[in-house]
Amino acid sequence: MSNNKKAVLMLSAVFLYIFWEFIGQHIFSYYYSLHKRDQFLEKYPTVATIGNSGGFSDTDFYGVDAYVKDTRGGGADLGYGAVAGYPGASASIGIGVPKHIKAEWGLANKDKTKYDYFYRIDADIDSELAKKKIDTMQSYYKNYKNEHWGTMQLTVNRKKIYLFFTLACLSKLDDCSPKDNADPNGYIVPAPSGSGQVVVLFEGEGEVSSTPFKGTSFDRKY
Repeated sequence: MSNNKKAVLMLSAVFLYIFWEFIGQHIFSYYYSLHKRDQFLEKYPTVATIGNSGGFSDTDFYGVDAYVKDTRGGGADLGYGAVAGYPGASASIGIGVPKHIKAEWGLANKDKTKYDYFYRIDADIDSELAKKKIDTMQSYYKNYKNEHWGTMQLTVNRKKIYLFFTLACLSKLDDCSPKDNADPNGYIVPAPSGSGQVVVLFEGEGEVSSTPFKGTSFDRKY
């Protein structure tokens, strides 16, 4: 082999080494991480990109602080401060199938100057059943295809607390006709407002107190 060819090979090797050290491995790591993320999301998909926090009654005002964990290790904040009515306040979120809920909420007096009652709950959610209900909702409608409106709704009614999932299909605006035999287990129920359909992922009762629970978000405020 001539000296020129040796020099070219050596320069090529040096170039490849420098490229790998400073650029190549970062490109590889980036695309590998995207691949792993896609695999993860395929196994643990995002089911809701919208969060709601509200109450059953338009006349009851609540302060809500809540966090729901999902089966993929993340979760979403579903407590949006002072709320009333259904579905209540909204925010953008990204959450998978829920597995645990921790929430504190207070019921305001008629003048909305202070809270008369305080509630809290810290409980597991049956994630396997929740997934079945979410899957049923996602394949329920015959013509409604707006899966981007997957919504997780935290709704309180005095000491009662609910976690709903809905695709926000409203019969006044959309074709909400169900498929044949789309809900053999009876998971789909009317939304609290009477408009639209939801599945109930969690229903529980909070511990009640006339004073703030120590260590909660209400403890230092009131």
